[in-house]
Formats: sequence, structure tokens, C-alpha cells
Amino acid sequence: MMRCSNCSFVWNADFQQDKISYDDGYNNDVTFSGYYVAHLEKMADRIINSVPKDKPIHYVEVGCGEADFLRLVVERANGRCKTAIGFDPSFTGEENLPEGAVVHKTFFGPEQVELVPDETNIICSRHTIEHVPDVHSFVSALAAPMTTEARKLFIETPDANWILKNTAFQDFFYEHCSIYTPESMETILNEYGLEAKTYAAYDGQYMWTEAKLSPNQFPFEINIEQNLAAEYIEKSTSMLNEWKRFIYERSQHGPVAVWGAASKGVTFTLLLSEMLEKDAGITCAIDLNEAKQNCFMPISGTQIVSPKVAQNMGVATVIIMNPNYADEIETMTADMGWSPKIAILND
Repeated sequence: MMRCSNCSFVWNADFQQDKISYDDGYNNDVTFSGYYVAHLEKMADRIINSVPKDKPIHYVEVGCGEADFLRLVVERANGRCKTAIGFDPSFTGEENLPEGAVVHKTFFGPEQVELVPDETNIICSRHTIEHVPDVHSFVSALAAPMTTEARKLFIETPDANWILKNTAFQDFFYEHCSIYTPESMETILNEYGLEAKTYAAYDGQYMWTEAKLSPNQFPFEINIEQNLAAEYIEKSTSMLNEWKRFIYERSQHGPVAVWGAASKGVTFTLLLSEMLEKDAGITCAIDLNEAKQNCFMPISGTQIVSPKVAQNMGVATVIIMNPNYADEIETMTADMGWSPKIAILND
């Protein structure tokens, strides 16, 4: 992972696109968490409220996945959303689309710009830009339809500054080859004629950027915290060793599980499994997504199970991969009559 000292952009210098497959087997559904659903609703309302109440909404989403967020915008707009168009090569859910909505099963690039209807007033892209290695080509395509000041562009993506400041080593994983900061996001959008403002979202882990056509390109100063990368390198080594000791000690009391079998959990488990002996490591990963249960994490081979199965396995320690879900998970385990020791990453 590299970091630019001029704009603070972070990228995977060894990334190879052909190692990644975003096909109909790609599953990143996170709607099983009430906390995350509340976040989605908040962001959908933010988009809806950006359009005057007496105006219709014509919505386009780049990288819409299974169109969960697209459907949410349509539903919460209460009839104001007149058209909804998505772009995503992994989309499979035609039967679940709102009436009149369309999803093009393709990546979004210069060739797809002509598919954006003239009446469009909202373009949104959530958790897509971090997967794209050719940042200029993608941002150029996002900016190309922004031909009037009436159109607004919304981008949600992880914040590299949060990762570094919180020593969130589990947030660096292969698929995220381009990780932005507020400074780097505003810089590149300005290069393509857009005036952008970025806000913290999802308790600081994400950033939410709102952009519009700028009549003039203008230079602006950005302040980069130059020491963040060096501090991260030093702290991450120490923190990994602390988690190694913790897991080893807790494994003496019973099985240890991680809660969260998405990218954070896969990365954490992979790193720690390389540092620990098999009989003193992570026994399983817990996830609410039924499509992942009874499957196994890549490389480490860690089994993915439901909370009930983990309880029946006698899991004595649970390490929560995302602090945002801690209250939700603690409530769930208490309701189950289960009282494992709980530890939280980046708490």
C-alpha cells in the first residue's frame, strides 16, 4: 500500500485486476445489521432531501450491487423518484427491482455515459470507487454527465485517514485498491470540473462526498498529516502482536471467534492465522448473512457459522471486527443467554 505525500491518496501498487471477479457470485450484502440499515436510510434521505420537494427525482446509481440502496431511495422518496437506473456487472435481482427501474449489467465507463438520461438530477456511487484501479478514467466518467448545476453527485467510500489514525490494519485488503481521503477526493473531483465537499459518515469510517458542476476550476490548499503513514506502520506491528497474545491467552479458556466474515474478518483472520499455531487460533467466524454460513474463509479455511452454532460450539471469546456493531452484537448475545468475553477492534 502506497500513500501520496501531496494529496494523501492511498493505493495498492501491486494490484492486478485479473485477480478480481465481480460476477453474479459476488456477495457483499450487509443489510442483516440494523445499525447498517439505519445508516443506509440516513444516506437515502440525504439524497432525497437534496432535491427540492416540488421537483421529481431522476436517480442513477453507479455500482449498485443488487440494487438494495436504489430500492431504498425509491421507497423512501414516496413517489417522487420517477426514474431509477443502476450500473453493476454483478447484478442478478431483476425480480426485485421497483417498477420502471432498470439496471445495466456493466461496469460504468466512458461508453456508458450516454445511458444516463437527460432528466437525471442525482448520480450516486457508493462503495465502488475504492475497487477501481484506474481512478482518472472512473472519475472522468462520473464527472462527464455533470453538465448542469442542477445535477448532484454523491460518493460514499472508506476514509484512508480513519484507517491510519485508528490503526485499522484489517481495513487494508486486496479489493480496495484505491482508498481516498477527503483531501484526495476533493482534489481529483476538482480536476474534472467539480466542486466537492466531504463529510464524515458511518461514525467516521466512511466519507460522504457531495459534488456539483463548478463554473471554474480553482486552486485550493489542502493540509496533509504527513506522519500518519509512518505512525500506522509502527502501531500496526505492535497491535498485531497484542492481538496474537490476546487470542493465544483466550484460546486456553475455549474457542475464539471473530464476528464479521466480510473483508475485515477475512483480513484479520488471515493475518492472525499466519502468526498463531492452529490449536491456539481462531476457531470460527460468525456472520448473520445466511449465504456465507457453512462456507469457509479464503486461505485460512476458517468456518463461517451463525451465532447459534457458535454458541453451541462453546465459543468463549468473540472479537468484533467493526466497533459500529458492538452494541447490536452485545444485545443479541445477551438475548441468546450467551455471555462470551467480547473484545472489539478499534474500540
